[in-house]
Amino acid sequence: MPPNSVEVDSVGNRVAGYFVMRRRAVFLDLNGTLVLPLKPRSLSEVALIKNAGQAIALLSRAGLLCPVVTVQSRISKGVFSMEDFQQWFTNFAQDLGCYGAEIVGPYVCPHRFRESCQCKKPSTLLYEQAAKDHGIDLQRSFVIGDSVEDVCAACRFGGQGCLVRTGWAEDPAVVERAAPYAAFIAESLCKAVDWILAQV
Repeated sequence: MPPNSVEVDSVGNRVAGYFVMRRRAVFLDLNGTLVLPLKPRSLSEVALIKNAGQAIALLSRAGLLCPVVTVQSRISKGVFSMEDFQQWFTNFAQDLGCYGAEIVGPYVCPHRFRESCQCKKPSTLLYEQAAKDHGIDLQRSFVIGDSVEDVCAACRFGGQGCLVRTGWAEDPAVVERAAPYAAFIAESLCKAVDWILAQV
């Protein structure tokens, strides 16, 4: 191994006596947090929430990785395919790049909300997969989402969850149920990002 080089495994653990610090991340929900509507009839309906691109760009400039973790139950319902969604996401990520925003993923649960699976939030499976893929320190990371499940997942993996009051969380009942798990409740994605940047 060349001098001053560092050898690590996929999650940044020590290998042969070397160590590198794992990365902090801000895990982002998709529908209701970055885009609307919550229940699109087709992918062509999906549109970026105002100022979301600029908000993610602030995270990117701060050196925070932004994996997208999302439940897309419309895949199992046959509204669109996983392949269609993956292509849409590739285009979406490219569009965000115009703002200077960088996202990775997607980490997708394709199952219906009432269908039993291991990947649906608040399961930590997809977050753990992203951590392995990108060398993320989960306990130093954050989640931004609009549901109880988003912020609960953050608690389960030892991070901090920020509930954003868009999408599902426009309903005060959702906010009330999420509050015990949320480290912060923000009126918008921009406010959520401001709060996170003040913590790092």
